[in-house]
Amino acid sequence: MNKDDIKKVAVIGAGTMGHGIAQSFAQAGCQVFLMARRTQSLERASALIKSSLDSMAKADYIDGKRIPEILSRITYTTSLEEAAIDADLAFETVAEDKQAKIDTFARLDELCPPRTLLASNTTFMNIFDFVKTSRPGKVLIAHWYSPPQIIPLVDVVKGPQTDAASVQLMADALKGIGKKPVVFNRMVSGYVVSRLQFAFQREVLWLLDNDYLSPEELDDAAKWGLAMRMMIIGVVQRFDFGGLDLSARNLEKPSFPPTPIEYMPKKIFELVKEGHLGVKSGKGFYDYAGRSEVEVCAERDTKLLKLLKFLENL
Repeated sequence: MNKDDIKKVAVIGAGTMGHGIAQSFAQAGCQVFLMARRTQSLERASALIKSSLDSMAKADYIDGKRIPEILSRITYTTSLEEAAIDADLAFETVAEDKQAKIDTFARLDELCPPRTLLASNTTFMNIFDFVKTSRPGKVLIAHWYSPPQIIPLVDVVKGPQTDAASVQLMADALKGIGKKPVVFNRMVSGYVVSRLQFAFQREVLWLLDNDYLSPEELDDAAKWGLAMRMMIIGVVQRFDFGGLDLSARNLEKPSFPPTPIEYMPKKIFELVKEGHLGVKSGKGFYDYAGRSEVEVCAERDTKLLKLLKFLENL
């Protein structure tokens, strides 16, 4: 099987990542079956997909006339059997729970054709240590980033028994729908972005907890000082531009006291205790002033799409 043979994609789990993965493949012409246990989850996913496509049309990223056709390619189902039958690719996006993943992969292995690649969207779990199937050569990780219908990066991770052909097929399939896969030689929890974010968030939360500046000012600093350069020179080439000798001296004799590695943030736990969970609850570090999740996500997506269009022309 090659990427042109991929006609049906199963996405198991319709949460934050599942609906965006489904949308990505539907936009590329595949028939997609998005499965969740609860109809409420599917209804939320449907609303977010429609809103995302509307944002893409308004940003001139897709032709709005294509939206009905794209939507027609997505089947919403509570039946794992219906999703898995005759699938060419199957993506597991269920909760980060070991038993849930064991059960999902076992059922997918039972229901999917022998040719089907089985991929997990896990961020931290080494599924190769505990998932058991009759096709270990076709089991791998394909880890997407939110919002997955817009962010190009997908981490592709092979296990000890994953066939090279399976890794290549997944990478080719992702490239075929406009994504930018990076292939890992072996599993590392958190991959690149999540590992960097985990270290980065300790500093962010320390600055907020100690009231050095507001969330808005901190975000402005990150956007206009850090992220703007990062989009062009990344995080490794930055050393070359700054000078390796300067970076080495800073490592030997830091110019500012480091935040303790064991620092435990405070404000974020206070907000969670108060029920302020972010966009999905209407308030977090920012107050979203009664706007719905769909509205806030649409605003985010519009800005990301404008940036993506610009970057694709560099």
